[in-house]
Amino acid sequence: MTRRTTNMSVAELNSLIAEAASELPDGFLIYDSDYRVLFATDRSKEDFAPTVDALERGATYLDATMAGVRSVYPDIDDDDCRVLSEEIVSTLESGKPVELQTSGGRIVKVTYRDLKDGRRVAVGADVTELRERERELQAARKAAEAASKAKTTFLANISHEIRTPLNAMLGMAQILGSAKLEDEQREQVAAILDSGQVLMAMLNDLLDLSKIEAGRFEIAPVEKDINVVIHRMMRIWTPRAQEKGISLTSSIDENVPLRLMFDPIRIRQCVSNLLSNAIKFTGKGEVGLRVSAQPLEECGIWRIAIAVSDTGIGMDEETIGRLFQPFSQADASIGQTYGGTGLGLAITRQLAELMGGEVTVVSTPGKGSLFTLTLVAEEVAMAAHPAEGEAGNGELATENGWRDGLRVLIADDHPLNRKLVRLFLEPHGAIVTEISDGDEVLDALRKDEFDIVLLDAHMRRMDGIDAVREIRAAGEVWSAIPTVILTADAMTGDRARYINAGADGYVAKPIDQRELAAEMSRVLWPGKIQAAD
Repeated sequence: MTRRTTNMSVAELNSLIAEAASELPDGFLIYDSDYRVLFATDRSKEDFAPTVDALERGATYLDATMAGVRSVYPDIDDDDCRVLSEEIVSTLESGKPVELQTSGGRIVKVTYRDLKDGRRVAVGADVTELRERERELQAARKAAEAASKAKTTFLANISHEIRTPLNAMLGMAQILGSAKLEDEQREQVAAILDSGQVLMAMLNDLLDLSKIEAGRFEIAPVEKDINVVIHRMMRIWTPRAQEKGISLTSSIDENVPLRLMFDPIRIRQCVSNLLSNAIKFTGKGEVGLRVSAQPLEECGIWRIAIAVSDTGIGMDEETIGRLFQPFSQADASIGQTYGGTGLGLAITRQLAELMGGEVTVVSTPGKGSLFTLTLVAEEVAMAAHPAEGEAGNGELATENGWRDGLRVLIADDHPLNRKLVRLFLEPHGAIVTEISDGDEVLDALRKDEFDIVLLDAHMRRMDGIDAVREIRAAGEVWSAIPTVILTADAMTGDRARYINAGADGYVAKPIDQRELAAEMSRVLWPGKIQAAD
């Protein structure tokens, strides 16, 4: 105990302590060993008046606690009141804090501490505002989660509506690309397909909001010729530059490896963003693209740099500082004058970082800008034959191993979608049977023999998932037939949802001819063909 160093009497000191305790913002009580109140501040008497009054009348601590509970919950029955009161008393006597609601509506956290001779001190802390803030935060979190769910649902629906017509447009372009065309016509078809792939990559990024906000994108490196990718990008963007009266040039350094492992879709997306901005903000002069390469210390690993320069309006340092922020543009007038969402450069930087590189910019107001995209890629030894997907004649790869007469059942309520699948598969020996809804699948399987079933995910009477479940539950010899879902659903988790329902494969719309062939081959001969991630 602290030694008293003043000349105050005990009575004066007690009076001072009582006065000081009464100024405490929250409750403060002292009990003897029988829970008689020895001292209580006015705040304590006010907050827990029924309990304090009952103790002063000689009630037991449990009965006094029950009186306090009834004052807050007047409709509580006797048994529940006793159980709750016993729990309060037990918790307090154990030294653990208890949050109690006062008759005035405040929430006070009460803690007991043992003193000498069996006495106890009860200290209260008002947590009303804290709990109110927590409730507000919880409500805000629930509202945010609901808004996020609504946004995700909206984007999923929009994705489905966009992918459905794109499936027909790009599907027919693929069919056209397989025909005998003149060189100029083949270039035009290829431009349609390349533009469609860039559009789909952008749509996929916007759909998966969690990945965009967290900067988590999936990179899928494949063996490609970067010269081919750049050439196709130039073919897409040259007409746009010509419309503005500016030149668009490109060069690739001689030391750039011919074949590398990289993600062509993401490269096209990044380069499209850079070229689009360069052309957009250049009124006269030129836009140039240069690809260079620098070997890293590890054998076969290269740092690839794709630099896009322009003679456009340029930027100052302040503008550059906010350039890569999502939904941000150089200034408020940019969107009105030039259009755009302000998302492209933010996505480009995130993708570059995932590919082991970065995006840098050097700019001078009124003179132009230089954006440089870098990435890390592994060199691949030259093969004696073209890599899959790069054959120049637009034909479907023949490595699927199909025999003539592969029997395919396609269920889709859109006649044009069924026609596309037929046009994709019949030139390669498949026999395609069409039905218009999922509820016709079982009848078709009972009447004829098929090797594989292709099902649209959403049909009017029975969707693809229900059709797969019906097939698996039928208990027939064909119940294990390979099934592939064809769907415009492309949100994160959609593939797993269909596979878990019993489907063997999944192809997202717009359907790519080679992707369809590869997925069909995978489910028909799972031991021979590696599943795509």
